[in-house]
Amino acid sequence: MKSILERLDFWVSVIFIFSKQGLDDFAVGWQMYKGKSVPLYKTNLMKYYNLIIITLTVFFASCSSPEASEESTLGYYYFGDTLDVSSAVEINQIINEMKAGKDSVYATFSAPINSICQKKGCWMELDLGNEENALVRFKDYGFFVPMDATGEIAMVEGAMKIDTLDVDWLRHQASDAGKSDSVIASINTFEVSYSILATGVALEKKIMNEESIQLED
Repeated sequence: MKSILERLDFWVSVIFIFSKQGLDDFAVGWQMYKGKSVPLYKTNLMKYYNLIIITLTVFFASCSSPEASEESTLGYYYFGDTLDVSSAVEINQIINEMKAGKDSVYATFSAPINSICQKKGCWMELDLGNEENALVRFKDYGFFVPMDATGEIAMVEGAMKIDTLDVDWLRHQASDAGKSDSVIASINTFEVSYSILATGVALEKKIMNEESIQLED
């Protein structure tokens, strides 16, 4: 599509240049350059036709801009299974289905990353909004995520359910997150929270630090 528009734009310009009006404009411009007087109507016509050419050029450029935008998109880094990001649903839709009685919901969705395991990147916590979080672990311990992606938006595919996180796990999670010994010791009760077993995660390439990415073998 882009190449067709470029060729059309080119031939419009060629036709104008070799048209009578194009040649007249060149003659008028040359006379003005030499300091000769030119009838007012001719200079107005030249301005009018130049405006048409500028308008056509802008029009054809704007027609090709969506394709250029697609080319400038950096895409995603995928961890685990490759996601179909176009199939993502709103996180509120998943939560509403669970509140309606479903034990678990398998879906693709996006949410900001609150924290990540700072030892391996073997889990992350997502902010679901309304002061609710979700712990994300990765199926079969088969992949990790970069440890410096906290605060970015993660696209996740997996099964969400309501889970009971025991004290041992919560202390382990706090330790992995780099919490102090006093904070870890203060954890003495279980927590009921959303939990996700993810089969794949996608992160936008523009947010990634290349050195932090652990590529799969």
